[in-house]
Amino acid sequence: MANGTADEYVFVPLVNDVNYEYNDQTLTLSKISATIKIKILDNNKHITKIKENKNKENKNKVDINNILVLTGYAIDENSLGLVHTLDPCDYVKGILVNGIIEPNGEKKQSGQDPSKQEGEIKRSGQNLSKQEIIFSKAEVMNKLYFIRKSKVDLYNDIKINLITVTESKHVGKTNYRSLKIDNENERDKFKNKIKGITDLYGIDKEEDINNLVEILSGIINYYSI
Repeated sequence: MANGTADEYVFVPLVNDVNYEYNDQTLTLSKISATIKIKILDNNKHITKIKENKNKENKNKVDINNILVLTGYAIDENSLGLVHTLDPCDYVKGILVNGIIEPNGEKKQSGQDPSKQEGEIKRSGQNLSKQEIIFSKAEVMNKLYFIRKSKVDLYNDIKINLITVTESKHVGKTNYRSLKIDNENERDKFKNKIKGITDLYGIDKEEDINNLVEILSGIINYYSI
């Protein structure tokens, strides 16, 4: 590894019925049964890029690149933890952000080294753990399955943190899920749910937010358990 260090990243799943909020450099995923907090380290280092741009007609648009696809996984919709199904047809899509998982859903105590925290989260009887995988900076874009792939400049190796279900999980039939926005009311609800993502990436123009919603509606599909 470069200088014996690896930059920390967290896989953030893009799934239905989850509220994404961003405050005080913390991205929070929440629903009734689970809360997960991710401390963002450097907004310039995210591997998944979302940025405002212009098209050929000089109209506003949003570019989104490097959505990570984790094959062989499904998501437990109650805890938001990943379950390794060993089925190559199962997958979960998400964004890869430069950050660390906050243990027990709480902010780290001052003086603690974030890299040494356990990252265990307990919510509503669900135990989640942090699985760490380290990739060489030269192999990241080759080893990982990205859609809308674009070049990323990496200066260190990377450590990807996955939020996984701790206890043994019975793997039966997995369910295919996708996002469907059929009317303006559903669009507005989804815009509110992903406000944390738009805030994280500084997407604040209404036209660009609507464009992002349209793009994500075509991207968000996954398998749940």
